[in-house]
Amino acid sequence: MPTQEGRRSDATRAALLRAARTEFAERGLAGARVDRIAETAGVNKERIYGIFGSKDKLFDAVLIDALQEFTDVVDPLWKDGEVGAFVVRLYDYHREHPQLLRLLTWEGLHRDDDAHDVGDWRREHYRQKIASAMAQFDTDDPFRAGMTTFLICAMPNWFNLVPQLRRLMLGDRAHDTDAIKATMVPFAEGAMRAWMETSGSVSEAPGASADAADADDEVDAAAERLRRAQAEADAAKAALGAALRRANTDGASANALAKRVAGTVSRPVVLKLLSE
Repeated sequence: MPTQEGRRSDATRAALLRAARTEFAERGLAGARVDRIAETAGVNKERIYGIFGSKDKLFDAVLIDALQEFTDVVDPLWKDGEVGAFVVRLYDYHREHPQLLRLLTWEGLHRDDDAHDVGDWRREHYRQKIASAMAQFDTDDPFRAGMTTFLICAMPNWFNLVPQLRRLMLGDRAHDTDAIKATMVPFAEGAMRAWMETSGSVSEAPGASADAADADDEVDAAAERLRRAQAEADAAKAALGAALRRANTDGASANALAKRVAGTVSRPVVLKLLSE
């Protein structure tokens, strides 16, 4: 059973981690000040050195604490293998909790590709992550599993990491999260299918030549083209729905909108899109 002194020490450590997360996320490793962190946490700054050892080690502890919180909230990709649902979870989390992405960015700026660790937690976490990805993506190549995971995470993360570029490229719709997710999901799913099929998810038998395609290959290729077309159509329909709802909010009637898109979707579909 924890002693009273142990509970106080745990409470002090938690308070310092909270204060330091805010400080580091806002100012980075170089700009953060230990005395400001201590003041916010309500403790003497010497306690930081007594518990963590240095400002660098405090940053490491803060980053891992944020990563652990993230893994407790966001279900991993390989839990269900649903790429579209995962990118939405990732996008929403970082949009609502921006500190983790900021901490990772500061780390990259100050340390290049040197990721520090505390008690090997991070190394073990990513080892398990790659092992799970290899099983999910049916590959024995850790590079391919890591690359697949990295690419899937990059898309929603980039939207949240560079809002200024999002604004420049998306204009007034830069904060239209529904439209962003409606486009992101089929794009991620289509890219994932293409990557799985073109990067050797099923290894070619030894000695087989590139021109040995048969009817099965043609069926697979045609099916993939259809899946991509369907994904593009779903994204276009979602974008149309968002545009129709905005026009309707601005005063355009359902009948007028149905006439404008005649030959593309029917009036019942327009009404359905307006009601979503």
